[in-house]
Amino acid sequence: MRKVSTETKLLKINEAVVRLMERREATDISMYDVAKECGMATSTVYHHYPNIENLFHSLLENVFVDFDLLLKQCVDEEQVLHWTDINRMIETAYVNYYNNNPIAKKLILGRHTFAELGHADTEHDLELGHQVEMIYRQFFDIPQLPQPINIFAISLQVADKIYSLSYRKYGYITPELAKEALRLSESYLQLYIPPICQKVDFHSC
Repeated sequence: MRKVSTETKLLKINEAVVRLMERREATDISMYDVAKECGMATSTVYHHYPNIENLFHSLLENVFVDFDLLLKQCVDEEQVLHWTDINRMIETAYVNYYNNNPIAKKLILGRHTFAELGHADTEHDLELGHQVEMIYRQFFDIPQLPQPINIFAISLQVADKIYSLSYRKYGYITPELAKEALRLSESYLQLYIPPICQKVDFHSC
């Protein structure tokens, strides 16, 4: 009998968690549930992940990779006429991702007691905030922002709060609350970015 590779086992475990997440909240999933869903011994799952939070954290890292890729792809250069267009494109892309990804919805927007996951999300938003600022500066001459915490990271967190409210009430991000998140994040950014910003030559950057 051919030995199953570690990569194959990890893939089966990850796929099992995704299926479980489609049916349950994160707090209702145990290592035993994962083992049963993927047809493995519980000891095998524990061999790869010491506990359920560690397993969820591993899956959340995959979500963060997706977020980074999404950020690089979601801004349509030809459609950027005003800086608010960038905010709209980014938030629209993330709403679509959340609504189609149970792992992201339930681990980032859902209620659970895994403090490590919340900390990881906040840390990643701080990284994303710097990436978002670079995108804005590629298109517009925005002022220097002497803030201890990047305003774009705060904007992402603010939008996520609205998305979380929507998910907890309706099970997904509704168009109405997606619009509210956009309005709120835009209003916050307007405290620091002037209504009119000079465009820069994108191709010379």
